[in-house]
Amino acid sequence: MLDNPTFKKVIENTPLVSVDICLICNGKILLGKRKNEPLKGFFFTPGSRIFKNETLNDCLKRVAISELGLVVNDNWGAKLMGAWDHFYENSFFCDEVSTHYVNLPHYISYSSQPDIIFNDQHDIFKWFDLNVVCDSNNFHKYIRNYASWLIRNA
Repeated sequence: MLDNPTFKKVIENTPLVSVDICLICNGKILLGKRKNEPLKGFFFTPGSRIFKNETLNDCLKRVAISELGLVVNDNWGAKLMGAWDHFYENSFFCDEVSTHYVNLPHYISYSSQPDIIFNDQHDIFKWFDLNVVCDSNNFHKYIRNYASWLIRNA
């Protein structure tokens, strides 16, 4: 973990490598209403930056347990959706520092909705129909892009 001044300097000068987890069940996606910037107030997937010396798989497992309360093993079936750029005009720290993520979203399909225990990064989690998310300006464009991709590929 980086101290805040160092992390702010990193965000100011480099892209962050991150993951998002798209949980899918019966044509719906689980989204949490974010409490933190960037994306405060938006429904978005759980996710995090990858820490130094943390494997991609370990990051996915960390996000699953810390943000969803899901204990998963190495074979939980998460599938890579590709590499996506996410650009935000603000950051965790302030509105004057932009954030660039190189994001590696993964999806996992469930036959029944798993029990979710959310952490303090989200006000609420809700399941949304993928078609509604895809077609509604009420959702951030990056989530609409995920929904479109998932409808075509998942």
